[in-house]
Amino acid sequence: MTARLYPFTILLFFLLSAMSLQAQDARISGRLTDSSSREALPNAAVALLREADSVIQGSAVAGGDGGFLLKGLRPGRYLLSISYMGYDPFYRRIHLRDTTGLLALGELRLRRKAVDLQGVEVVEKPPAIRVKEDTIEYNAGSFKVQENALVEELLKKLPGLKVEKDGTLKAGGETIKKVLVDGKPFFGDDPKMATRNLPADVIDKIQLIDQKSEQAQFTGVNDGEVEKVLNLTVKADKKKGVFGRATAGYGTDGRFSVNGNLNRFRKAQQLAILGGGNNTNNTGFTASEGFRANSGGSSAGILRNWNGGLNYSDNPAKGLQISGSYFMNDMRRENERRSKGETRLTADTSRFVNSHNINTGDLSNHRINARIDYKIDSMHSILATPSFNRSDNEGLNETQSTTLVNSDTLNTSRITNRTSGVTSQLATSMLFRKRFDKKGRTFSANVTAGRNTSDQESVNQSHTAYYEQNTLSRRDTIDQRVLQETGSTNLSTRLSYTEPVFKDRTLELNYGYNHALSTSDRRTYRKSKPNGDYDVLDDSLTNSFRNLNTNQQAGVSLMTQKLRYSYTLGVNLQFNQLESENRTKGTTISQNTTNFSPLAHFNYTFSRNRRLRASYRGQTRQPTLEELQPVPDNANPLYIRQGNPDLRPSFTNSLQLTYNTFNQQTQRSMFASLSGNYVLNQIINATTLTSDGRQLVRPENVNGNYTANVYVVNGWQLNNKQTAGINMNTSVGYSRTVSNFNASLNKTNSLNVTQGLNFNFTLPEKVELASGGSFGYSRSRFSADKKNNTDYFNYGLNLDFTVFLPLGFRIGGDIDYTANTGRSAGYNTRFTMVNAYVMKSVFRQQGMFRLQVYDLLDQNVSVNRTVTANYIEDVENKALRRYFMLSFTYFLKRFGGQTVKASGMPVQMPVPGMSN
Repeated sequence: MTARLYPFTILLFFLLSAMSLQAQDARISGRLTDSSSREALPNAAVALLREADSVIQGSAVAGGDGGFLLKGLRPGRYLLSISYMGYDPFYRRIHLRDTTGLLALGELRLRRKAVDLQGVEVVEKPPAIRVKEDTIEYNAGSFKVQENALVEELLKKLPGLKVEKDGTLKAGGETIKKVLVDGKPFFGDDPKMATRNLPADVIDKIQLIDQKSEQAQFTGVNDGEVEKVLNLTVKADKKKGVFGRATAGYGTDGRFSVNGNLNRFRKAQQLAILGGGNNTNNTGFTASEGFRANSGGSSAGILRNWNGGLNYSDNPAKGLQISGSYFMNDMRRENERRSKGETRLTADTSRFVNSHNINTGDLSNHRINARIDYKIDSMHSILATPSFNRSDNEGLNETQSTTLVNSDTLNTSRITNRTSGVTSQLATSMLFRKRFDKKGRTFSANVTAGRNTSDQESVNQSHTAYYEQNTLSRRDTIDQRVLQETGSTNLSTRLSYTEPVFKDRTLELNYGYNHALSTSDRRTYRKSKPNGDYDVLDDSLTNSFRNLNTNQQAGVSLMTQKLRYSYTLGVNLQFNQLESENRTKGTTISQNTTNFSPLAHFNYTFSRNRRLRASYRGQTRQPTLEELQPVPDNANPLYIRQGNPDLRPSFTNSLQLTYNTFNQQTQRSMFASLSGNYVLNQIINATTLTSDGRQLVRPENVNGNYTANVYVVNGWQLNNKQTAGINMNTSVGYSRTVSNFNASLNKTNSLNVTQGLNFNFTLPEKVELASGGSFGYSRSRFSADKKNNTDYFNYGLNLDFTVFLPLGFRIGGDIDYTANTGRSAGYNTRFTMVNAYVMKSVFRQQGMFRLQVYDLLDQNVSVNRTVTANYIEDVENKALRRYFMLSFTYFLKRFGGQTVKASGMPVQMPVPGMSN
């Protein structure tokens, strides 16, 4: 009897437990209305998210009267999320206490304001970060910057983004090559044009996007062509107005900086004009480098730069969007370089090269970019993106070097190269897009054509002395003029057809064709008389080469879209035909290769702000014309390079995994990525060292190269006001590279580890502080000779600060300490860069005087190290040293017909309609 009652007792226990739990459940009701008309908002989407991890706990759709009811809720902290087409998203934090029954919120007008209901705590606050399917969106108002600061200063405060000293943007270890403004190009693909010219206080959102190709964006099927893009959205009240700035400064040692920009926004229309010049190593255009003191660059040598440009975007007619830009710059670089290289030949024998180089170079560049997007009707559209680029260059390079084997002199040389030339690039892309009546059925055709030409001239003069047992054995003199004309024509097309199949699935069929024709004519002349003209053709150094590469690709992909996840699986078959014709010798080499290339992409959404992405793709790289042309280049008689017409295309397998999460309650974010590459037929430079110290270099194919990288960024906000935060960056990279030296293969295993920690703090109207530190470790292990193994370290500390004083004064600066160990004698450096400034606001905050000093301690250096299988080189370049500069800046801000005056306080940009 007892045994028979046992199952019944268990069942009764669970039923009673369930009834008890149900009795503790609560309900939430409300009615949604328009905040102005008070009309009901039917069919609005309502969701209740657990505040700790944003997991959905309940959802509903508003009825015809705007009412909704959420059932089966337990006590706890939640986030109520309401969305309705045409209305801003509505969020409220709710603390549901240990009560039972119905919690009636009453009428909710989708208005962002604090509300206090009995038994409920409601707090409204815009999230600092949102994580979407392929986008991380930052709310600019959540990150404090100084008044009149540029976008670059704002980006420095965003977790997951890194701004290098030269303005380069990186996310997850990957360089960001394009910045858009409201989704439109801003001076082509140069990110600095936007980040160093636009003011931070006009920006509403910063969107970090893994942007697919234009064709993939249309079809919805990922084709593997993805790049990181930054999109800056402008505040609605700043889209009608005129703003800009102008700066002029002069300093010691003849240093100067002048620049200005003027922007006019009228809803969809954008007009920007800019120009300037400096000799403080600011590459590209830089408008006073924000309000930090590091207005001097750290690039090699001293750079003088003049530039100017125009950018225009508009929607002039229905369905038509146009944008275009013109930009020019004229640069001159002067550099002095010394280096020390060591090549280990045997266990007890090394070859040393000590060199000293002086070079000057002039480069002028003109580039034009345009984008025309025309929506013919609801089913058809055309996108055209033409571009043109022309560069003129002149240069003088003088080098003196000594080569030793252990302590014995092997050779000495003195080399002078004078170069000049013109390079032009013309390209256009046309994308036709068509939708059919059946949802998901599309057809698109992308056609790209381009023509590149280069006409270069160089005069090479060298005097080399060769020694045997420290005794002069012979001399070698080169005096020649080289004329090289290269050209390439490219035509490619990609066709795509998509068809919805089954439920939540789309099938894509694609076909691609590429035709690339390259030619190179290299003619070398020597003098018939010592002081005569270059009138004798040197047949051994003259060659005419033609290369034709044809590629055809056919593929099929299947995309599946579910509520929480999506994935794409596909396969491509590539047929490559390479025909290389040596027209000088009358020989032709043909190659045919076939590559099988799978494609896979996976996205999973754990919760509203937590996502995982994975992707794999294969990609073919064709050899360049320089790598194929079999003619020696003896501009440097100690480093002679010759192409290899037998090269095969390389094929790279790439795998990437990314994970992004943001906890709105704790204001903690994490961005992590894991990536790896494995290359088949990698093209490397095989080096042969002759007995007299010359290097003969020829490219060849090898297998066995791979890389693996891990990048993790953690960010914490230490208070709800976003005035204090910590960012921690961790980067680990491991690689194996195969090299060929003196016909001997070597495998190099390299490990690079970098750890960084940054802290920022803002006390409104008083102080702004940013500090950090970094540690780097590099290790290389060689299979050929373990005595070449190297270990070296890099250390860095930095401090940026600004102190606000009465009467519109501010003082500030930045301090950077850099140290490295494990390098050659004389190249282990420890130096401290101190930059400082004092500024004074005038003319009711519309003007500013600034006195700054760059490299106060006069310690700046530029050093770097290169490590290969059996070669280590340490290089020191000329660096910009201490100077003082006094400058004046005028700010213009006029929106909606009114001039906006600066407040002299840090910018705090709240989202309209929100309050804390």
